Amino acid sequence: MTVDYFEPVTPRSETDVSTSADAIASIPAHAIGIALTARKQLRGHFLTLPVPLLLFVAFIAMVLTHTPIQRVYMANHGVATTLNPKADVVQSKTVVNFMKIRSLDDIPRWVNNSVLPALFTNTSLNGSVLPRELRGRVSSYHALVGAATFLTFNTNATECPSATDLAANYGPCYDFDVEIDVDTPGPLSWRNMRYIPWNSLYIAAANPDPYGRWQRWLRESAQKNYGLSITTREFVVKITTYNGQLDLFTYQRFRIEVDEGGACNPSYKVQSIPTNPYTTSHLNLALDVLVWLLVLYVLFRRVKALLRQVRGHVPWSCSLGIALVEWCSIATVALYYVAWFHICTKFFNSGLETQLRTLNSFYDELYLLPLESNQTQQPGQDYQRHRMESNTQPDLTALLDSFGGAINFVYVVSIVACLQLAIHVLAAFQFHPTMNVLTNTIVTSIKRLGSFLFVFGLVVLSLATSGCLLFGPQLEEFSSLDKSLVTCTNMLYGGLSYELIKDVNDLAIVWFWASQSIVYMVLVNIMLAVVITSHQEIVAINFAKRSFVDEFFLVLRDVLKIYLLRRPDLFQKLTDRMPFEPHRNVWTADDVAATLVISNLRATRLIRKLEHYATSVDVDEPSVVRSTMLDARSAPCGHCHEMETKMQAMDAKLAFLIEHLTKKPSYLV
Repeated sequence: MTVDYFEPVTPRSETDVSTSADAIASIPAHAIGIALTARKQLRGHFLTLPVPLLLFVAFIAMVLTHTPIQRVYMANHGVATTLNPKADVVQSKTVVNFMKIRSLDDIPRWVNNSVLPALFTNTSLNGSVLPRELRGRVSSYHALVGAATFLTFNTNATECPSATDLAANYGPCYDFDVEIDVDTPGPLSWRNMRYIPWNSLYIAAANPDPYGRWQRWLRESAQKNYGLSITTREFVVKITTYNGQLDLFTYQRFRIEVDEGGACNPSYKVQSIPTNPYTTSHLNLALDVLVWLLVLYVLFRRVKALLRQVRGHVPWSCSLGIALVEWCSIATVALYYVAWFHICTKFFNSGLETQLRTLNSFYDELYLLPLESNQTQQPGQDYQRHRMESNTQPDLTALLDSFGGAINFVYVVSIVACLQLAIHVLAAFQFHPTMNVLTNTIVTSIKRLGSFLFVFGLVVLSLATSGCLLFGPQLEEFSSLDKSLVTCTNMLYGGLSYELIKDVNDLAIVWFWASQSIVYMVLVNIMLAVVITSHQEIVAINFAKRSFVDEFFLVLRDVLKIYLLRRPDLFQKLTDRMPFEPHRNVWTADDVAATLVISNLRATRLIRKLEHYATSVDVDEPSVVRSTMLDARSAPCGHCHEMETKMQAMDAKLAFLIEHLTKKPSYLV
């Protein structure tokens, strides 16, 4: 951008440009129309480009304030290091690492030596008794909410599916097909005191003897056959904590499933949920307002364009791609706020705090009562077993369980919205060939790989099936066809090691070499070749034809000159004057200067800018080589274009001779 662009032209500055340059500066009339239309489109593209960019950045900032990932990680990491340390941590003879549980006999030791000591801490490091509000904390800062819930699912005995003599002498089998939800609706008394199929044990922070309560449950459940036994299919521990330092709820679920082969499969899940991010900073609400303003602006543009087309003022165009992308962006952001409003409603309108206060009062009163009816001191006195029938812990647990699904939905919608807004930004850059290389490469590659992907899928399916048959009996990664497909897909990215399968089957080396040869050496290389070829073609078409930076500053200078410096819009004036000159096929600098009443220097600059605009944007057709298109529009045929070039060269030579003669010394006259 030069300074003289914004300065008024003086007579002295005009002498700096040669007369011959003014004489040969010209542009065809139809090229002026192309340039003016291109200028309008280019300004529209650059003026609308900041909206999707700003919306993308604002949405990311807003999501990271609604779900503060750093604080969520600190909360998850804090409880996980205590209750579920990494599998590489060496366990002692008494302490059992949860992920190393291999049988039901490990569960009592894990609960008694790992869970209860981590949850029910009554003394500090120096041995002093902790105050009441500091008891029942995990990793010092995570206070237990309600009670720790221990759930046992026992199934019923049934006949074995086989009718052979072996099955007849086998004994009873057990039903592994029945599915009963632990939150099955029913009276509180039934949900609290039931034995089969689900049995619930609640140990609150107010319990004076959590270890004794656990041992009593083991004894009673063994006597009444509702505890850990051969009929057990599932054992679940649910722990919900609140961290006031981070203002987060942390929901933990330890689950041990027993399969029909008798193996115990432990799984661990932890989720942290922010309670109210708007109380920490007003910036969070400001980001929401900014996102909605930008979304409403995009919605206004789309509705305005839709109404204009429906009313017939503008014909339906083929630019349905950007319209669909913008509508999808609006829909995904709206869906995110629906999910976010749903989880906020759970906090503010579900009565969570009231339920917690009521439940804490219930447990405080519960443990002041005698355990059994025969231990009462007064006639009609209540006791713990009877009072437990009215415990509201199941309702609170169900509510806390629902937070997990709600926050998962928020995360999924956040990811989808971020990807959609990224596509929106790429679509906004689609007008420029140097910025749409990625999208054009992807689209071209997909078109060329359509039939190839079918063959590729058949090969991967055959490898997955053979791997399932060869290694499935011993390796979990190949134990089913879907897992085998995932493993073979991961193999494409180097996710399968030969060490995993070499000792499983004698044909492992043959299967591994065949899969590597077919997948890597042939299929993957074909895919890469197609993608690279598509990319090279896209780059070759658009390379060095246009410059995003140059066109950006061209539009920026134009906008600043007209709207900030209040200079006259010569392009608009030329647009208004062209209908009065219908028979002029070529406009020279003199014609432009005379028509607009400006100097030849400014007319020449205007023609140069028109030529720049005409070569920058393709108005009518898709992206091709711009110089070829301009040549095709500038002349009816190649011969006429060649003749016009020769005539311009002759005019330039004639102008040079005239200038030379006019400047001849007087003594020669």
